[in-house]
Amino acid sequence: MPRSNAYTLIAALALFLLCWTQITPVSTARNLGAVLELIEERGLHTPTQQELFSAAVSAMAESHDQHSGYIPPATSDRYLRVLDQQLSGIGISVRKDPDSGDLRVQSTIIGQPHPAYDAGMRSGDRIVRVSGEPVQGKPLKDVTRLIQGEEGTEVEIVVSRGEGEHKQEIPLRVTRATIRVDSVLGAYRNKDTDWNYLLPENEKIAFFQITDFGDLTAEELRNAITEITQQEPPEAIIIDLRDNSGGYLSAAVNVSDLFLREGNIVTTRGRGGTIRETFDAKAEDTWPEIPIAILINGDTASASEIFAACMQDHQRASILGERSFGKGSVQQMIPLPSGGLLKLTTASYHRPSGENIHRRPAMGEGEQWGVKPDKRVEMPPDEAQRKRRYETRAAQIASPANAENPANRAAYNADTLLQEAVNMLSRQIDLNDDQN
Repeated sequence: MPRSNAYTLIAALALFLLCWTQITPVSTARNLGAVLELIEERGLHTPTQQELFSAAVSAMAESHDQHSGYIPPATSDRYLRVLDQQLSGIGISVRKDPDSGDLRVQSTIIGQPHPAYDAGMRSGDRIVRVSGEPVQGKPLKDVTRLIQGEEGTEVEIVVSRGEGEHKQEIPLRVTRATIRVDSVLGAYRNKDTDWNYLLPENEKIAFFQITDFGDLTAEELRNAITEITQQEPPEAIIIDLRDNSGGYLSAAVNVSDLFLREGNIVTTRGRGGTIRETFDAKAEDTWPEIPIAILINGDTASASEIFAACMQDHQRASILGERSFGKGSVQQMIPLPSGGLLKLTTASYHRPSGENIHRRPAMGEGEQWGVKPDKRVEMPPDEAQRKRRYETRAAQIASPANAENPANRAAYNADTLLQEAVNMLSRQIDLNDDQN
């Protein structure tokens, strides 16, 4: 074949490949659009275009991995505001009684300010009516929609309190506000509703429960540390990460940096294991080198695993509890023209040792993933015991009081892992005192 013909053939092939790469995405998009139109026009049912779009995007995202997904416009703003720790409402958490269907107030203080608590609402109250509308039997999301509203506006809520002949309905007028939701909780609340971070059982030990890693978490923890060191500095601390499903990578990095003077915190890797970002500790504003115990369980995931793994690899803390969940993947929130959000896994986390955190579906117990505790203390197998721990802790943080509050003792007695951590740290404190 003449050389000129060969060059012509190669050029034609290159042009074909270029056109094919350009046409294929268009062709895929056209096919997807055609399917949406066929379902809308010929299907037995008549879903809206938005419903079809949501279903299609959800399916595509979820086929990528189990942590990717689609967040529709109706909930995308609230989703982001939860992690931003800023919610407009009255400052309560509620739960639905599975037996009676009653909507019960679990806590009236979830952050600052707390308008519901100031208006007289208390933990255990049953919500009867919101703005004159009965709420019995309504879905929780519908009741939440009635309660929430523009900052500065007022909502009337009727609650029921007491039982039997002592039962009474109490109308309350509550002014909505932007609530700065706490993500760092202390041991219990003082009577002025501020957190007390020293354990009533041993006031040499500070206790921090991190519920999630949001925008304000590192700032909250830094402020709490500053507060207690200005008084009587503790000799050890406990950080409770149980049931913490994660949050922002930046928050996990900043919290880790409070306890490390140097060294790697976490590395993110993209396709093919290529390193995308490396995060290292800085010496400034580092907590003194005192004993730390970190509590984890099977629902400790993502950002909370980054923090626990970092502390473990640097031998900065003892990890107690159960093996963590194993979610070491990075999800990027990508705004879509529809107003929704595409939550897409784009990278994976690797701990300072270089080991993987993420557990892929085929991985077994013997493989490297998650965070294994230095001392395994399993949750009680009895469901009633587990429920008791959650309920007593909820009652403890919902009732401002003093150290002698019976709710404190009840919560401590129900928490075997916390007791184990206190005993371990108490021995270390006694040993340090003897050496000094």
